[in-house]
Amino acid sequence: MNAKHVKPTVRGQITIPQDVRNELGITPNTKLKIYIENNKIVVEPVSHLDLLFKDIEEEAKTKGYSKEELNREIDIVREKLVKEIYK
Repeated sequence: MNAKHVKPTVRGQITIPQDVRNELGITPNTKLKIYIENNKIVVEPVSHLDLLFKDIEEEAKTKGYSKEELNREIDIVREKLVKEIYK
């Protein structure tokens, strides 16, 4: 796909061109992640896994889990899933 040129509004909003939205499956309900990488603005759709991990992280915080405890639990579940899926 060719590069597109867009111009921010006074409020800093930009429009993602229709063909880009179509190619990436972006709808009005799609959550997007925006960040800076190598002095560039990157906008990408948020995956369902990203949303799931965010929910898990928030729940772990409310239950008092440390980041290390959460990572250990995630590793255990990941191992189980890999064994189950790739028997």
